[in-house]
Amino acid sequence: MKESGTTAINNTKDWLLAKYAAYGYTDIKIDTFTYSGHSLYNIVVTKTGTLYPNKYVIVDGHYDTKTGTGTNDNGSGVSVILEIARLLKNISTEYSVRFINFSAEEPGLIGSNHYVTNVVAAQNMQIRLVFNIDEVGGIAGMVNNTVRCESDQSSPSSNNATSAAFTDTLTILTQLYSTLNTTITNAYGSDYVPFQQNGEIITGYYEDNESTYPHTSNDLLSNLDTSYVYQMAKAATGATLYFARAFDVSVGTIENENVPEGINVFPNPFGDNIFIRNSNPSDSFCFRLYDSEGQLIFEKNSATDISVDMRSLKSSIYFYFIKNKNGEQIKSGKLVKSY
Repeated sequence: MKESGTTAINNTKDWLLAKYAAYGYTDIKIDTFTYSGHSLYNIVVTKTGTLYPNKYVIVDGHYDTKTGTGTNDNGSGVSVILEIARLLKNISTEYSVRFINFSAEEPGLIGSNHYVTNVVAAQNMQIRLVFNIDEVGGIAGMVNNTVRCESDQSSPSSNNATSAAFTDTLTILTQLYSTLNTTITNAYGSDYVPFQQNGEIITGYYEDNESTYPHTSNDLLSNLDTSYVYQMAKAATGATLYFARAFDVSVGTIENENVPEGINVFPNPFGDNIFIRNSNPSDSFCFRLYDSEGQLIFEKNSATDISVDMRSLKSSIYFYFIKNKNGEQIKSGKLVKSY
């Protein structure tokens, strides 16, 4: 059990610190607080943004447990956060990303409340989004193909609309980067709540097949779906890349893009424009773009590069198909226009 005052919670803290250091992170801080007579530790790891170093996308989840090893609640979320941190280490993002593993979530969001009070509010910290990942392991033996994307539906209501927009975006990104379906639910009972109450914008992931094993001695690896956790990691990594703006969705010129040989479509996700680059202008092609209902919304034959104005399109997933001059399909894929 990784509860206050146990050897297990301290060992887990040390293990997490070693993991982040092994990934190459150097801005690793320990936010210490006291609960029930014991010293506890929030682990705070920062990746500095290139354009907005003082504004943060927070990716968080708790590492304490209540009874048992807590493999799903919240070992599954911690594993996803670690994978995001590993994969993003050498990728530039416009916004800073702060990975936080909170302690003492189970007895009442103690660690996250301490952090919001003593860091976020005290330092007037600028936060773009809080992305909370809690219990995303599913149930072994079941079809785990859906994740709950959580939206702020509580008071204060001033941040609800923006949370809803980010959560809508999260559903699109989830379907783009994983095989998972999505459903939108309300956010409650996890470490994003103190942020929400402080007026921050929040969203989050939670398993759709809600396991009965957490908070028992049977919250074990054998009782969750590791393939589901893998899809969660793919979805969460893609979402974090987008929210922290690793992708340039405001590209104005096609010449500045470094793309491989062939016919390439970029950026993805996209904003006002998408570009189709043909590295062999002697070969003509036909580009077609369809919406999620299969309706053709754009078609163009060309042998040269194309720039397509997409400002009129709503945020959604789109599908493209490219055929060569002989009518043979040579490329297809999904594109996302997002918040």
